[in-house]
Amino acid sequence: MKLLSKTSINYLWVSFTVLAITGVLLFFLLQKTVSEEIKEQLELQSEMIAAELKAGHSISYPLVEINKEQIAVPRPSPVFRDTLIYDHIQKKEEGYYYLKQIKIIAHQPVKIMVMTSHIGWDGYTQAIIVIFIVIAAMLVLAGGLVNHFINRKIWNPFLLNLKVLQAYSVSSKTNLQLVASPIDEFKELNIVVNDLAQRARKEYVGLKEFTENASHEIQTPLTIIKSLLESMSQLPVDAALAGYLLKTKQAVDRLSRINRGLLLLAKLDHTIFPDQKEIDLDTILLTIIEQMEDLFEQRGMKILMNIKSKKIHASPYLLEIMINNLLSNILLHGQHQSEIKIELEDQKMTFYNEGEPLEFPSDKLFTRFGKTTAGPNGSGLGLSIIKQICFAHQWDIIYKRRENTHIFQIDFHNG
Repeated sequence: MKLLSKTSINYLWVSFTVLAITGVLLFFLLQKTVSEEIKEQLELQSEMIAAELKAGHSISYPLVEINKEQIAVPRPSPVFRDTLIYDHIQKKEEGYYYLKQIKIIAHQPVKIMVMTSHIGWDGYTQAIIVIFIVIAAMLVLAGGLVNHFINRKIWNPFLLNLKVLQAYSVSSKTNLQLVASPIDEFKELNIVVNDLAQRARKEYVGLKEFTENASHEIQTPLTIIKSLLESMSQLPVDAALAGYLLKTKQAVDRLSRINRGLLLLAKLDHTIFPDQKEIDLDTILLTIIEQMEDLFEQRGMKILMNIKSKKIHASPYLLEIMINNLLSNILLHGQHQSEIKIELEDQKMTFYNEGEPLEFPSDKLFTRFGKTTAGPNGSGLGLSIIKQICFAHQWDIIYKRRENTHIFQIDFHNG
């Protein structure tokens, strides 16, 4: 749930609760006030009637009853009650409030009853509920809209900055540009984020320079060692020394491949390759298969293809590396005298090859050096590079095993 929606809902709940409590308090306060006012009015009418009787005037008022009581002592207090009287005009019973009081007039007790109409507490309750609903609806609606738009205006710089941060990369040549805000907390947040971005950029530049320098410096002595090994292999040596030289050369070759692979991974982690363009994936795929066809034939592997025409926006350099690594992985780990199936459809490219089950959990398949062994001819980075190339292009790579078959599927989505 978005922050603006959350705050608006909280505001509505608080407003409704406050209004409900206010409505209940209003009802009881109104009930007390109206009751006291009616009693005062009836007491005043009773006193006026008693005064008229003491003056010897005859009384003929509507809703007034006067009876002489044959009692020695008057009742100590007046009696207030509700009653219903049938209205002949409206053809229904109406609610009335009356006062019965005994007064001594000319040494004789007289019972005076005066009445006044009122709508009844049910009527008051209905009126209050209707008023409450109308006021609550107007207040909640108006308050909710005002709260939403005010909060939206307040939070707008934050939301804009969030989009800026989503698009920002430490490898970008431009500095982070955040939208200013008059809110103190957002000002402090901008300062902290800018400081964090600057420190991250410095660390990235330092790491990038170190990686490139280290790769370059390592590659130079590796080239010298390979050259010396080649020279030594031309000299007369016995079988044991020849074996040592071969193993050393293989180790140096693997170290060189690891060095190049780590450098490529470092670039994939932090670099946007500018050579991305619209290319024919089927043409590149068929070309690479043709180049490696002899290697597969040497191992007795037969390639079955179902390749459709497919254009894709990608880096040709990275795409060739990805396909080469996938085919090299099949060549290294696939079974001899087996069939390899390659499919290219509109939204996916799939490689099938028969092989032994994995000797490690499948979730470590694409991790760097996550396998038990990479073999003498591998670097342990091929599948990690494939994963990073897919990530750089916003593709998905999925591994599945079905019976005796390994399946690598690349989903292009809308690529």
